[in-house]
Amino acid sequence: MARRTHPILLANLDDCLLGVMYPKATERTGIPVAVYSADMIAARLRDNHNLTLHEARAFVTDNIETNEMGPGTPRLIWAATSEDFGQPVNP
Repeated sequence: MARRTHPILLANLDDCLLGVMYPKATERTGIPVAVYSADMIAARLRDNHNLTLHEARAFVTDNIETNEMGPGTPRLIWAATSEDFGQPVNP
C-alpha cells in the first residue's frame, strides 16, 4: 500500500477549516494535517440537525475528534481562554 503524503480533509466542512499544521523539524516522520474549528463544526451540527449545543459538542468529541484515520488525520481545535488552563483572565 502506498504511504499517504497529503492531509485528510473532512467532507463538506471547508468553511470550518482553519489551516494546516506541519510536522516539527525534529520529527522524522509525519505529514501535514488539516486543522478544523471544533466549535464551528458543533455550531453547524446544532443548526443543521436540530441538536442542542451540548449534543453537537458531544457528537464532535465522540465521532470526529477521536476518529483515528492514520497519517494525515485532521486535528480539531476548541476555542479556549486561560481560565480553561486554570489561569485567571487578565482584566
